[in-house]
Amino acid sequence: MANAQRDFIKEVEESKSNLSGATLMRASLEGANLVNANLKNAQMMGAFLMGTNLMGANLMGANLSDANLRAAHLEDAQLGGANLKGANLRGAKLMGVDLRNAKNLSQTQIDSAITDKSTQLPDIIK
Repeated sequence: MANAQRDFIKEVEESKSNLSGATLMRASLEGANLVNANLKNAQMMGAFLMGTNLMGANLMGANLSDANLRAAHLEDAQLGGANLKGANLRGAKLMGVDLRNAKNLSQTQIDSAITDKSTQLPDIIK
């Protein structure tokens, strides 16, 4: 990983207390530790978040369209109103996540993610 990339991830991790409304389009945050981060209404279209730890993060209203969330830790994250159109959720851990108000979520995405009985799904997906 290039030094500039490491510095960017460190800067994002250190400011995680409030990244509300941040513009992180196509940002590469692979493996970043963003536990309990406030990413409410963040613009993260096409972001590379593979393996990122987003446990307990507030992603309400975030635009995650076409984001790569493969193997991301999203346990207990808040995703109400988040746009998940085209997001890669393969292997993403969605235990304890309420997805009932997530936007543009497909059955294919859910089938590729890791869920459990505490994952709440929209009525159209079960």
